[in-house]
Amino acid sequence: MTPLIKLEHIDKQFLGVRALTDVNIEFYSGEIHALVGENGAGKSTMIKIILSAYKPTAGKIYLEGNEVKISSPLEASRLGIEAVHQELMLVPWLSVARNIFLNHELKLPKTNLFDIQKMEKRAKELLDSFGIHIDVKRPVKEYSASVWKMIDIARVVNLNPKMIIFDEPTAILSEREVDCLMEKIRELRAQGVAIIYISHRLQEIEKLADKVSILRDGRLVGTMPGENLNEDEIVKHMVGRDVANFYSRNINPQGEELLRMENLTLKKGQKDISLTVHRGEIVGLAGLVGAGRTEVAESIFGMNRILSGSLYYKGEKIKPRSVSSMIDRGAYLVPENRKYEGLILRFSVAANIALSAFKHWSRFFYNHKKEQEYAQKMIEAMSIKTPGTKQTVGNLSGGNQQKVVIGKAMVTQSEFLIFDEPTVGVDVGAKEEIHNLMDDFVRNNGGILMISSDLPEIIGMCDRVYIMYEGRIVKELARDELSDKNIADYMLGSKGRESA
Repeated sequence: MTPLIKLEHIDKQFLGVRALTDVNIEFYSGEIHALVGENGAGKSTMIKIILSAYKPTAGKIYLEGNEVKISSPLEASRLGIEAVHQELMLVPWLSVARNIFLNHELKLPKTNLFDIQKMEKRAKELLDSFGIHIDVKRPVKEYSASVWKMIDIARVVNLNPKMIIFDEPTAILSEREVDCLMEKIRELRAQGVAIIYISHRLQEIEKLADKVSILRDGRLVGTMPGENLNEDEIVKHMVGRDVANFYSRNINPQGEELLRMENLTLKKGQKDISLTVHRGEIVGLAGLVGAGRTEVAESIFGMNRILSGSLYYKGEKIKPRSVSSMIDRGAYLVPENRKYEGLILRFSVAANIALSAFKHWSRFFYNHKKEQEYAQKMIEAMSIKTPGTKQTVGNLSGGNQQKVVIGKAMVTQSEFLIFDEPTVGVDVGAKEEIHNLMDDFVRNNGGILMISSDLPEIIGMCDRVYIMYEGRIVKELARDELSDKNIADYMLGSKGRESA
């Protein structure tokens, strides 16, 4: 059988840095082929070569048995090759329907006028098939990041391509949305679509993949069949070593109270929010996407106005006015949406890391030497894969961008940190590094409030967990009460609704 896409002896170099070395791989129609590897292993570079966003330094590409030299992503799209990128690729102020048909608008007969009614009808049918029931006439900016992702996936599926590349498609999705997406991917496979599936969630790979290829340091180190996958073996190939325990915590004595919320009602609709965070502990905030977790975090930084109730920070009753005022108090938020809220993509790694803390070293003149020192320190601490401190952060892989966002938090000398989905889109090795940094932070008398949709992460890392359901905190669980079932029962509303 002829592969749909074949890469032969592919090399790629950037300014002397070798991103891919002698990669040979084939992708077939009607097959789900998973790509795994650490951040910076070369996965994104490979798919950008397939999409012709990058040109290979050496090697050949074959499409249905014929050597091709695809000139641009637009030509790749015309040949039937599409991608759902890790970063959200929508126009916020356009409607859901217009985004789904962007550059492929339906026209009224014998005119150049858009057939808005037909596009809205088809967009609704498509999203309904994903289990997403929303008003397609409204702008996408009114919806959550997880809904954005499903709209973006629907946009690509609507084009009926021969190949779809899914790059971390489930990182911000709820469990229900993940199940809907997996069912849709299986349907696409049955229709003969070639699927390249990139994910750090090995349990998804285990459920979906017909084949798994592993990249490490730009080299293809192995391909194995999807049946009877051994996750430990995959991890060992990915990182070149055993990762015995992803969630290694040193449980500390609870220190003084850092943050207390008492019966907060918020402008975005969350009610009766009460929680505490002390020095020396990591406190989890769990719940389905849309339950209100991020909105609670935003209220601490004045981004979601408090209508009633009380907020105390280090024993002082406060009314947060801005993010900068809370940073000055020793608090910092690592946001969920790194691209739009956590980074300036056109700035260097050093400039991004320095942004949150330059007041500490600059007075009348900006101290570039200090900027470089702080940046280099965080690059080493976070194992950020970059040619240097001056590399443009937008050119890094998604996982390494996430490390830069966390590096920004770590140089602020803060006492209290909020991590909103801290390990979204990062590999197992990077996840371990981030967890170790979090553990070190609380061991050194800091306190952390962590929002995560990853239940093993919540269970493994947290001292206590508050669970939200439909805008309210319905339960607080101690560490010895944490289990998948116990948390899920409250997240899904099976328990706790009577107290909400």
